[in-house]
Amino acid sequence: MSTVPGFHNPEIFEVLPNACLSPTARDVFDVLTARQEPGGLVRIRQQDIAKRLGLSQSVVSRAIGQLRDKGIIGPRQRQGTVLIHPLLAGYESLAHMVNHLQDPTTFVWPLHFPTGDIRPPRSRDARTDTDFDPDPDGGENAPAPEARPTLRLAG
Repeated sequence: MSTVPGFHNPEIFEVLPNACLSPTARDVFDVLTARQEPGGLVRIRQQDIAKRLGLSQSVVSRAIGQLRDKGIIGPRQRQGTVLIHPLLAGYESLAHMVNHLQDPTTFVWPLHFPTGDIRPPRSRDARTDTDFDPDPDGGENAPAPEARPTLRLAG
């Protein structure tokens, strides 16, 4: 196994939470990141990822599909290899990253998640895109009950 590249683009990792990855997809991405060659090529089979994470191969396949849909990993490579997006890949140095990104043969495909300063709501939040208002009265104090109920012991 070659040495793990030590330089990563810190700015892109700040916006990675905006991708709203499932915990499994994030775990798979972490394994891919740890095992990549400089420039983002990873030689690994889904079975190896599944074994490493203690998951079924179908679960790993779905996670890889999510990473692909978000643009975090590239379109299908030959079997047993994955290519991490050039902006998320690891490099030997800053100069190596700049040279790789400026090389006309480097394909930089689009990322399919917002890269702004604020992460969008998590998709599993059932209140997303509803009229639910967690503070309907605009932050004003709730009215106190007029009389406290009398408490009595059961029995």
